[in-house]
Amino acid sequence: MPVEKPLQDYRNNPLHAGGSAYTRASAEAVWRVVSAIGGDNRYYALNGLWAMREWLDSVVGGPGMRRGRPEGRPIKAGDQIDSWRVRIADAPSLLALEFGMKAPGHGVLEFRIEPMTTRTRVTATAFWDPEGMAGQLYWAAMKPAHLVLFKRLTAEICRRAS
Repeated sequence: MPVEKPLQDYRNNPLHAGGSAYTRASAEAVWRVVSAIGGDNRYYALNGLWAMREWLDSVVGGPGMRRGRPEGRPIKAGDQIDSWRVRIADAPSLLALEFGMKAPGHGVLEFRIEPMTTRTRVTATAFWDPEGMAGQLYWAAMKPAHLVLFKRLTAEICRRAS
């Protein structure tokens, strides 16, 4: 079992990819959408890709097909959202989800919500700490999909928040 890094050290992971979008909605409205991710809501964009990755994980004995999230209360650190573990839930600005599927490395998906003068920016970034060559190759295979996914994901979050 990997040693857990301090809460925000994941930003020092050597590999990352992300996307961002803007909306006129408030940071609180964006947070409501971001913090509702997973479970029956799924992942807002390209759900077929998410489902394929979940299925592949379950084939190798991982928790990929696990679905569910806390209902009736705000999410908090330690909660499970599908196969993710919430590392940071700092409303309305930061949600960090620890990757729970089997893979050659350790990852965190971070959502940052930044209020600006006339709009709000939401950024989704995957941070990846590879384990050996297999982890490097895994990231190389996944990065192109992440770039497209996070651009669409953040745009859909903004659309839903508006």
